Amino acid sequence: MAKGIKHLKSIKPEKPVKFARVIAVASQKGGVGKTATVTNMAVGLVSLGYKTAIIDMDAQGHIAFSFGIKKDGLIKTIYEVLIGEAKLNDIKQNAFGVDLYLSNNSLSDLSAIVMAHTNDRRFSAPNYLLKNAIGQIITRYDYILIDTSPSNDLQTMNSLLAATDIIIPALPEGLAIDGVYDTINLIKRIREQGAKTNILGILPTMVQDYTNLHNVMLQDLRKHFAENPDIKVFDTVIKRAIRHGLAQSHGEPNIKNAPEYLSFVKEVLDIA
Repeated sequence: MAKGIKHLKSIKPEKPVKFARVIAVASQKGGVGKTATVTNMAVGLVSLGYKTAIIDMDAQGHIAFSFGIKKDGLIKTIYEVLIGEAKLNDIKQNAFGVDLYLSNNSLSDLSAIVMAHTNDRRFSAPNYLLKNAIGQIITRYDYILIDTSPSNDLQTMNSLLAATDIIIPALPEGLAIDGVYDTINLIKRIREQGAKTNILGILPTMVQDYTNLHNVMLQDLRKHFAENPDIKVFDTVIKRAIRHGLAQSHGEPNIKNAPEYLSFVKEVLDIA
């Protein structure tokens, strides 16, 4: 009996399974820095020792471009994963320490294919294709970032419903600010359907200090959401800088050249 008790004591308890935080960077307005935010967040997280992946859910395929990869040369992409013709492992690439699950223009065919076969068993839940796919890799990473489409399309719905958290980039100008409210309203609608998506906050992007419009709009944005404790406007401000554009154009993201993004990553880690 004593021997049996000793044996039981020697058995180590299993470590709890850890699941990645899945963060979608989303806005219903294009041109507000979604891809730059995803790219620099990822390399920033890697620089701090976090295992990080990016899933590109925008048919423009700019994540590939940002990491120096030719999107037209991709044999299989996230599109094949979503329609069940590939696994995420089949499309994984790595650059600058980040695992990449890339897209290209083929993703624009997703809605037509899925909606034409909505009665098929494989597409019985068309808005949850990405969430189901992420289940293949959810325990491998600390953070999975999703670059989203600026449209209210099937790709965007899949992105928001797969995410645990949302970051909304906001260029402080009229149409872009309107896109912030549109995005918040869309998230509210999916919450009403039972989704538990959390809005981490609004990130001011592409801000020009010398533009009075940006300063006034940013102040108004902060004032508005100060009255809404459920939604935070991040303290970090991403200023418009030529070095950000050059890094994307050259496909060489470097967090040392984007210190404000590293500050932003640390701010996210403090509240996430």
